[in-house]
Amino acid sequence: MVITSIYSILVILYKMRSFFTCNRLHFTLIIFLFSVCFSTSRCGDLEVLLKLKSSMIGPKGSGMDDWKPYLSPAAHCSFSGISCDQDSRVISLNVSHTPLFGFISPEIGLLNKLVSLTLAADSLTGMLPMEMANLTSLKVLNVSNNVFYGNFPGEITLRMTQLEILDTYNNNFSGPLPTELVNLKNLKILCLGGNYFSGPIPDSYSEIQSLEFLGLNGNSLTGKIPARLGRLKNLRKLFVGYYNAFEGGIPEELGSLSSLQRLDMANCNLTGEIPKSLGLLKNLEALFLHINQLTGNIPSELSDLVNLKMLDFSVNKLTGEIPESFSQLTNISLINLFKNKLSGGIPAFIGDLPNIKVFQIWENNFTSELPKNLGQNGKLEVLDVTSNQLTGPIPRDLCKGGKLKMLVLMDNFFSGPIPEELGACKSLVKVRIQKNLFNGTIPAGIFNLPLVQIIEVSNNNFSGELPSNISGDSLGILDLSNNKITGKIPPSIGNLKSLQTLFLGRNSFQGEIPSEIFDIDALSKINITSNNFSGEIPTSISRCTSLSSIDFSQNSLSGEIPEDIGSLKILSTLNLAHNRLIGHIPNEICSMTSLVILNLSYNSFVGRIPSGGQCFLFKDSSFTGNPNLCTPSIVSCPAMLDPLQDSGQTRGKFCSPVFVVAVVALATVLLLVPSRSQTCHECEGSVGIIHLEKTTLELTDVNCSLIPGSREFQENTSKLS
Repeated sequence: MVITSIYSILVILYKMRSFFTCNRLHFTLIIFLFSVCFSTSRCGDLEVLLKLKSSMIGPKGSGMDDWKPYLSPAAHCSFSGISCDQDSRVISLNVSHTPLFGFISPEIGLLNKLVSLTLAADSLTGMLPMEMANLTSLKVLNVSNNVFYGNFPGEITLRMTQLEILDTYNNNFSGPLPTELVNLKNLKILCLGGNYFSGPIPDSYSEIQSLEFLGLNGNSLTGKIPARLGRLKNLRKLFVGYYNAFEGGIPEELGSLSSLQRLDMANCNLTGEIPKSLGLLKNLEALFLHINQLTGNIPSELSDLVNLKMLDFSVNKLTGEIPESFSQLTNISLINLFKNKLSGGIPAFIGDLPNIKVFQIWENNFTSELPKNLGQNGKLEVLDVTSNQLTGPIPRDLCKGGKLKMLVLMDNFFSGPIPEELGACKSLVKVRIQKNLFNGTIPAGIFNLPLVQIIEVSNNNFSGELPSNISGDSLGILDLSNNKITGKIPPSIGNLKSLQTLFLGRNSFQGEIPSEIFDIDALSKINITSNNFSGEIPTSISRCTSLSSIDFSQNSLSGEIPEDIGSLKILSTLNLAHNRLIGHIPNEICSMTSLVILNLSYNSFVGRIPSGGQCFLFKDSSFTGNPNLCTPSIVSCPAMLDPLQDSGQTRGKFCSPVFVVAVVALATVLLLVPSRSQTCHECEGSVGIIHLEKTTLELTDVNCSLIPGSREFQENTSKLS
């Protein structure tokens, strides 16, 4: 405690050093004592760590709970993330993945024995203090994944002659890349990516001959990529892509990086052709040049990259064919060539590659068939050949190893049935084969795969019926539209508890809509248009409150719209056109504030079209083809009295004694009316005018003595008899 107090007093005196200018000897003595305390006392690092804690934990921060003051001068060596030497001096500080939200205080410079400083993923902010220049023993400086900003102070590294790792990845540093780093002759890993550095890559970086890892990706760098980087003979990994916008192309000199294992130059505005010299990189395992503007053919010289495992040239403007010499790439597991202008057939050797896992060539101009032996290596996981001009059948062995996850063949000219083997491929997650010429019955197993999330087989020529048993906890999208599928929807479709989208339109389904569909809580969109469904709309639809779109149009549905349809609060589209629906349109529709598309045309609805609320949005075309509907502007709506479709109460009014008597009176009067040459003196008013309006019967303006029950009525009726 005494030493701690001395420390506190010395700190105060140090801060008041301006008051001692009159006696420089005293001031020098104080500074000397201050230095001695921190160079010889074991308590100094403890006080510094507590100071650091107070600054690094912001108002919203937490952590470092065991960093507390203790009587023992070496207590700090047991703090979490702290390692000490034999003199109890801190040599390693590692506080990572802790929500601190503070900043690094200048006291960090007093830990001058630090060899490793790691403050990663702590949400720290501010600027790096210049006092870090005193950390001359550092070998590791890692401040990645924080929110530090401003120019990176390269001058703090000038005396860090032993520094091997400098990692500032994913911060908000800006300005030019620091050039002071060229003096770090032992630097092996330099990671400045994921910031906002701008300007060119310094040519002088080629002088850091010790570099094994150079990461400049994810910045705002411009200019040309220095050809002199080809001098970094020890470089194993080079990342310069993503959000940078370089001028020109790939320097041929990079072919001299004989130790290079990974070259990532994706998404950085590269132009020109792929240099043939890259074929000299015998140790290269990954070559990523995707999302650029590269042109020309794929160099056949790249087949010399015998250790290559991953190749991604996607989203460029490459032309020509896949080189036949690529058959030598026996270690390759990933080939991405999608979104280019490549053409020709898919070489047969692709199916012979022993380690191929991912093969994606979508949006090119490839023709012919898929290699018949594709998948026979038992390792294929992803196959995507969308939007080419491919023909022929699906190879049977795509899932031979039980690892196929994605099968995407859409928008081609494939034909034939789906191999039964795919119905047993339990690893499948996505099946997307729409817009082809497939036919036959879809294997029943496809509808029972445990991991499948998407089944899209629309716009083909599939026929047959759905299997009686359908299951799958993961299936979210089922699209069978535009085929020739028949039969009924099995009730087991209710087992698809994760189903969000169900598209069955434009087939030949029949029967009733199973109510079990609407027991699926996640269901958002259902489209069964243009089939032969009949029966009523299940009342259970009102319980499926997740529905946002319903299309039951062009079927033979009957009955009425369920009264509780208004409970579908997020429904935006309701299309029931071209059916045989009857009854009144529920007024609740006007209170469905999410409903923006409504089509009830060409049915047999009666009564008045609801008005007010959301109904103001809907045009007359939403209701056309319903002859017994009245618009809100019509005062008299005769269709309301239709005895076949109105309520029993209304029909009762038409059968009441008053109505019968009125009809009899009208008929009798008409029989007794004299010829045109005669005048009816007994009847001095308009006779038998009956107004029917809103189901209310009135006998008005009658001034005729010939009314039921009168003497004249009885006499005249007796004459008629």
